[in-house]
Amino acid sequence: MSSLSELLKREKVPYRDREKLFLVIGLFLTGRISMGKAADLLGLRVDDFWLLLKKLGVEYQLIDEEEVEEELYEYKRLFKSGS
Repeated sequence: MSSLSELLKREKVPYRDREKLFLVIGLFLTGRISMGKAADLLGLRVDDFWLLLKKLGVEYQLIDEEEVEEELYEYKRLFKSGS
């Protein structure tokens, strides 16, 4: 198993402090910090943080399946009542 420093040297990560980047991404993906906080910690705008995640191939979901169901229910309820 390779160490984190070896992994960071191998990967071409477009951020100057790669260890900090991976720490912040880990906190973000585990839900411990928001996207806004993650961007702030890295000195980036939220949209730049989002683009960085995309470049790195990091997949994430901002809301869970239950929240999606709730949003769909409310969407259908609102548009049905408006007709």
